[in-house]
Parts: sequence; structure tokens; C-alpha cells
Amino acid sequence: MSIALAALRRIALVLALAVATSSLAAAQGTRIVDGRVMKPRGTEPDPFPIPGIMVTLHRVSRSGGRPIDSTRTDASGRYHFRYPAPADSSAIHFVSVAYAGITYFSAPLRDPVVRGADADMTVFDTTSRPMTITQRGRHIVVSAVDSAKRRGIIEVFELSNDSSVTRVAPPGSTTWEGGLPPHATGFRVGDGDISGDAVRTETGRVLVEAPIAPGLKQLSFSYDVPARDFPLSIPAEHRTDVLEVLVEEPSGTATGAGVSEVDPVEVDGRHFRRFIGRDVAPTAVVRIAIDRPPALPRRYYIMIVALALGAAMLVVLARTTWRRGTRGATIHGEPAWANDPDALARRIATLDAEFERNPSPSEEARETYELRRADLKARLADALVRRGRVE
Repeated sequence: MSIALAALRRIALVLALAVATSSLAAAQGTRIVDGRVMKPRGTEPDPFPIPGIMVTLHRVSRSGGRPIDSTRTDASGRYHFRYPAPADSSAIHFVSVAYAGITYFSAPLRDPVVRGADADMTVFDTTSRPMTITQRGRHIVVSAVDSAKRRGIIEVFELSNDSSVTRVAPPGSTTWEGGLPPHATGFRVGDGDISGDAVRTETGRVLVEAPIAPGLKQLSFSYDVPARDFPLSIPAEHRTDVLEVLVEEPSGTATGAGVSEVDPVEVDGRHFRRFIGRDVAPTAVVRIAIDRPPALPRRYYIMIVALALGAAMLVVLARTTWRRGTRGATIHGEPAWANDPDALARRIATLDAEFERNPSPSEEARETYELRRADLKARLADALVRRGRVE
């Protein structure tokens, strides 16, 4: 019982010292990071430590970035840094370690004292042999057409190395590839886990040369496509767990590759239709279309044209009236036949005869005839009233 009590007291003392150290570091403006560098043991759950490996502490601020300290791990793979808090509160610290030609970075060290899993680093052996990089997700975001008649497209890939080794590209080869639409321009790499310095394009292909360590990595890039290229077909190329397509224009649709529409989403105040597909085969193709607004029935076009012609006639009549007025002439505001019942009757008869000569007039022709005849009849009634006659 006394042994157990003594052990508990020792544990309590260690915890108290750790808390005191953290409090003292915070009070004195000093930061601490304690971690380990480890490597997986194949299929075994527990990794083994890497002794004697160099670990570097970095600081990045608005004025730039640089290493500020370095140390080697001890026999148990542990490392320790104590460093002053920066004057620039926006500065970020992190540690890095190089193993088998690959540099690994920790997450930003945001707290004054970082220990345990937040400070531990895992490194891996490398291989250049062919291996599968699983495509967990692919997200395609299609923006609305811009003033240059182009649509911007953003693609985000979630690539997973499910092995215990880092995949590196052999000379002249790549770790991952994907395709671009035929007329894509303005290619640029976005935020993600893969640097733009390790991504290039060649003959319509996106080529990634960066090492891909075990775990999930994100690759994002964007490009522009002419609006005339839609409907746009995009091959899957890789088996994909989840394929998501977002289309900003309300008339946009996505079909093929097993996608179906789900609830729309809003991103930064912009609204997108959303389509989701699962377990997409490498041979699948998704087709993105932007439908044109539905056309008006033809009869409405006839009415619009008639109104436009009427407006044009009014402009001509107004100009003619003004010219006559400047010459001292009487302003009538109508052509001569518009006030002549006999001339109007002849026009109606001529219109009827021309229409009757067509045994099977189209709907558009009939509507044009009826509109024109109604106008002439109204003019004839007005002319007869003026002459004091009743039809």
C-alpha cells in the first residue's frame, strides 16, 4: 500500500513540475516544444523512435521566414526546444525533420507549450515503385460566365496514400496525373498540401512530381474554359470515392458518372446547384451543361416585332410631321390613306385576298394577318366616323 502511495506521490510531483514549467514559460514569455520523431513498424501498431536525426525550429512572420534553432533527437527519438515568444503576435512556429530525402513539417505550434501528439513527428521510408494513390474525393466548382465569355473552374482532389511508405517519383515520372479540358487556359495551383512548385502542365495534363507521404493530401488548382465549350465532358480517370460538382448558374446541370442532384449550397454569398456521385469508376465521364433560358413561343416574337415596327413608324411619322411643320404644311400625323375609307377598304380586301390564296397558312401567318386586319378595321371605323357615315 505504501509503495502504491509513493508511486502516486511521484506522479503527482511530476505533473506539478510540468504545470509549473508551463506556467513559468508562459509568465516569462518563453515557449516550449517537446516531441518525438518516429517511424512506423510495418503492420505493427507502435512506431519505433528515430535517434540522432536533426530537427529544425522555424519562425515565419510578415517580414519573412527563417530557421531559429536546431537539435538532434536523443536515443528515444525525443527533441526539445525552448525559445522566446516573438514580438510579432502573428508569427508562426513549426518544426521540420528530413528523412530519406523527404522533409516533413509539423502543424503550427500555436500554444506556448506544445507536447505529446501535437509535437510528435512521423517519418516514412520511401519508394518509387508503382503504387496506388487512392482518390478519396474530387470536387469540381464551375463559376458563372464572366464578361470575357469564360467560366472559371476550380478542382480539389483528396489523394490518399494508404501504405506505410512515401511515394516518390522516379526520374522523368510523376506521383499523380490528371487531365485538363482541351481549351483550358490560366492554369494555377491553389492552397493545399502540394506546392505549386511541384506541379506542372504538359499537353493537357496536370503532372505532380511532389512526394506523397502516407495519409490524406489535398491538391487544388483552377483554370478557365470558354463558355462555348459547354456542355463540357470531364473524364474521371481515377476511381473516386466521392465526386462533387457545384454549378453556379441556375440552369447548370451535371449528368453521368452516377451523379444526382442534392440540396444546393451557398459559398461566400454565391449560390450553387450541387451534384454528388459515389464510387465513381475510372472510365466514367461527368457532363456539365449550362442550359439556355427557355425560348418564348413564336407568337410572342411576332407581337414583339409588330410593336417594334409600330414604334419605328411613329418615329418616322414624327420626323415627317416636324419637317412638314417647318415648311408651313398642315400636320396630319397619319399617312393619306389612313383617313380615306375607300383606301382602307381596298387595303382590307387586298389583305383578305392574299391570305385566302394560302390554303394552309401557318399559325404565325394567321396571327400576323389577324393583327394587321384588326388594325385596318379600327382605322376604317375612325375614318367613317369622321365622314359622318355608319357602317
